Amino acid sequence: MSIEKNGIAISPGFSVGNALLINQAKTVVEKRKIKTNEIVMEVNRFQAAVEESKNEISKMKQNKNNEYKIEHIEILDFNILILEDEILAGEVVDTITKKQINAEWALNKVLTNKSKEFAFVKDLYMQERLADFYYIAERITKNLRGLNENLFEIKSNTILVAHDLSPIDALKYCRNGNVNGIVTDLGGTTSHTAIIARSLGIPTIMSLLNISTSIEPGQRIYVDGYKGRVKWKVNKSEKDELNTLQTKYTSFQKNLFEFSKLSGETKDKKIISIKANIEISSEVKMAQKYGAEGIGMYRTEFLFTSKEQFPSLDEQYEDYKELFKENLFNEVTIRTLDIGGDKIQDYSHLENNPALGLRGIRYSLVNIDIFKTQLNAIFKVIESEKKKIRILLPMISNIDEIDKSLFIIDEVRKNYSIDSNLLSVGVVIETPSAVLLVEEISKKVNFISVGTNDLIQYTLAADRTNETLENIISHYQPSVVRMLNLISDKVPANTYISICGEMANDINCLPLFIAMGVRELSMNYYSIPRIKSAIHDLSFNDCVDTVKHCLNLTSHEEIKNELSQLIRNKMKGYDSIMDYQV
Repeated sequence: MSIEKNGIAISPGFSVGNALLINQAKTVVEKRKIKTNEIVMEVNRFQAAVEESKNEISKMKQNKNNEYKIEHIEILDFNILILEDEILAGEVVDTITKKQINAEWALNKVLTNKSKEFAFVKDLYMQERLADFYYIAERITKNLRGLNENLFEIKSNTILVAHDLSPIDALKYCRNGNVNGIVTDLGGTTSHTAIIARSLGIPTIMSLLNISTSIEPGQRIYVDGYKGRVKWKVNKSEKDELNTLQTKYTSFQKNLFEFSKLSGETKDKKIISIKANIEISSEVKMAQKYGAEGIGMYRTEFLFTSKEQFPSLDEQYEDYKELFKENLFNEVTIRTLDIGGDKIQDYSHLENNPALGLRGIRYSLVNIDIFKTQLNAIFKVIESEKKKIRILLPMISNIDEIDKSLFIIDEVRKNYSIDSNLLSVGVVIETPSAVLLVEEISKKVNFISVGTNDLIQYTLAADRTNETLENIISHYQPSVVRMLNLISDKVPANTYISICGEMANDINCLPLFIAMGVRELSMNYYSIPRIKSAIHDLSFNDCVDTVKHCLNLTSHEEIKNELSQLIRNKMKGYDSIMDYQV
């Protein structure tokens, strides 16, 4: 009987290969008291190890044979910044001096204190930045101990298996193209390693708990990056099934880019623009490859949280300019900084309930200098590149927030010569209060984007990261469907409506959006081809009839069945396409 484990699908794809266990066991550190006359020598030893660690990463960055992408360089730069952090180094030196202990133990103590600072921070971005500190600390510790890193040969068809793979190791091991997949015990969608895996197109699954202690070296394993599923020790019949599945996936991949060439047009000629959500500016090329008709949302949080300090105006300008590299798109949507109390780096002012605290536009209106710097960078790109940018304001809950934001935008815009047709401003409708005000909001902005992830969370008063609430957090809850219908009814007919969030990826939700008259869906770029393939088999009238029926239902399962039945009846190849519904 085969063994199967499920985790978080990080990077899509299906691969088969032999397990290579990356042993990242932490170096054992012992506490050792030192004499007063040994303090200087111990400090020098620590500083030398830091310098050696910095040189190792710098050599990787400067090696022209590696051909690193921009996001890879940024991640390497972030690790170098940690090593150059005078505060971190100062704390270790101070601990060595005052406690008169060895450098290894001092470093470990400082890192333990940092872990306590992060203990109450639930946000994944900040948790995963702490992981970067651990990676760097381990590198310094190894250099303190004089442990050499010998890079062994990576054979073809290798699946990397690790407790937690650092971004540095991911770049190092995957550079020769022989790695077919990555599976780890820890990690999440916003980790640096996840970003590298997606950029390299390597099927990856994380958060598999104890996968690194369950698989033996050389074990033949199957990695389903679509479903977040790993299998091994399969018998003959299961092997045949998996090989058949692999053939289906391969066939789908061959047809994928044929689907990507389709337009978002229904059978009765209703047009929906299909765009991509991205987190890194260099992802525009992949978005275009998968058939995106534009960038529906560039989330700028990674740009702001991937380094120890927020990016300067010039750094943001260069990043946003990258969105128009090679002229792949003439229009992009940039969502202004959407971080909140759980992401603020001043840990002396942590909020008890950050999801309901100073987040999104609230944060920008309190930190106006940060908001203005981002706006200046955006306007500078519009002026220099003559490209259209849509500014998207997140977490709007009242009219006053819109008025204040628009005032600041107009104030900053006066410093630039920008054609009016190159700039538009929209808001994310993601709170019930914004839904109730959507008619008035629509009159003040150029477009609205319905942020389904948070709208569902706030409508149902249920944390979408809480796995025990999975049956409550559903796209198909009657209250959610009725909330969307309310938006459709209240928004003026000439207002451009976009849908973003996980609902936009879900084929079964398409009838809702077609019936609502939505003009745009923005999603993960690898979902675009299958969404396009479904739209062509649906008609506006069929969707309206089905949605009218759904509005009278009171069970999320009944609504899901109604919507999926319409898709199943109308869509050619429904069953095969749904194999790729993540």
